Amino acid sequence: MIEFVSNFLEKNIKDIDNSTIAVAYSTGIDSQVMLHIANSIKDKLGFKLCAIHINYNLRGGESLGDRDFAINTAKEYDIDIYIKDIDGSIEYNSKNLQNEARDDRYRFFLELYNKKVFDYILIAHNKDDLVETYFYRILKGTGTSLYKALPKKRKYILRPLLNFSRKDIEKYAFQNNISYREDSSNSTNKYSRNKIRNIIFPMCEEINSKYKDNILNFVYHTYEETYYLRKKVKRVYKKINIDKNSIYIENIGGIILRKILIKFLYFNDIEITEKRINEIMKIINSKKKNIHITLDNKVLIKQYSILKIVENIESQYIVNNSNIESIYVDKDGVYTFNNKKIIVKTLENSSDINYKDKLYIKYSFPFILRQRKDGDFLYTYPNNQKQYIRKIFINLKLTNQIRNTIPIIESATNNEILAIYLEPYAINKISFNSAIKREDKKIISIEYL
Repeated sequence: MIEFVSNFLEKNIKDIDNSTIAVAYSTGIDSQVMLHIANSIKDKLGFKLCAIHINYNLRGGESLGDRDFAINTAKEYDIDIYIKDIDGSIEYNSKNLQNEARDDRYRFFLELYNKKVFDYILIAHNKDDLVETYFYRILKGTGTSLYKALPKKRKYILRPLLNFSRKDIEKYAFQNNISYREDSSNSTNKYSRNKIRNIIFPMCEEINSKYKDNILNFVYHTYEETYYLRKKVKRVYKKINIDKNSIYIENIGGIILRKILIKFLYFNDIEITEKRINEIMKIINSKKKNIHITLDNKVLIKQYSILKIVENIESQYIVNNSNIESIYVDKDGVYTFNNKKIIVKTLENSSDINYKDKLYIKYSFPFILRQRKDGDFLYTYPNNQKQYIRKIFINLKLTNQIRNTIPIIESATNNEILAIYLEPYAINKISFNSAIKREDKKIISIEYL
């Protein structure tokens, strides 16, 4: 297993001896084995290693125990560890908890990647996870586009263990005397994936012990057999695509249209199910010229032969716009806002910057510091999703008095909101366009004292 992972990394990372590789580390057996292997080969391949742990605080003392275990393991391996603490019991919808936790997890990975904390991240998905994902998506009715659901490589994300089963991983852990943490929630059947893992798969094992390989082969052959269909769909989609949120569907039908709809929903971050595709097909075939349906937190609208996805219409929260305090900022300096000091400073972009100590945005002079206005919104990083500031404040349970003291950072050139200054800094809301990227040479720090 060590040799396979070593060869995998050398094949997929060109400049590996100058790279920092992170391991997504939950403290469970899969990620513990992944970390052990990475630590075993880091000196040979010449890369720097770190770990990333997310504490969702969903299992009380057990979650805290995982966090402590992660910190101690990082000390044992003498590597850096980056931890994000989330109060999942408050922030997550219990009906969609696993998906929301996953979204937070990958957002944190992207945040650290953009801050140059690592160059690649290893995720310990294995063959069992792959089969489970395929099976789950088949049950959800996502169609035949399954093969790349968990790719071995996608941009900076690598999955070196997809060729190994859970039994292979357990054997490695036993042979190397590796300790790990058990997640008690995995043994409950509250979630769909747990039911597949704990109930359905043991029944499949009784029918055919090679069921996992058979499922993998079925998905792969289906992917191969639909190659020409995918090429045609890609070609048609390019012609009818108006923008990310709009497509022109006149004279398109059948399987091509269904595949087009799957791509359209995917590009707009909307969950894909057979039921939803059928609902959209009914709208398309309806004689009504203007009709819409709600999908997650968005609305799909049919206007003649155009399909358009927009944000769900929100009720407006009106505040008095008179006497709103604002300051024009076109250079570094100390400014006064709401009788408090704001220090604005230009810095060189660096991986040594601690993003927890103050607010950092892309170099974007001139900008305006002001109080909130009615209808304020920003397109948040990293998903470029529109969020009303009113809703953000409500979710944080901020009083009207506090809301009026929070600085809004707005572009002086196009009036786009760049960020909201919220403490602690972990909950700062940054716009997609003002988020710092690796290639940015200069950045701006903002400190509200």
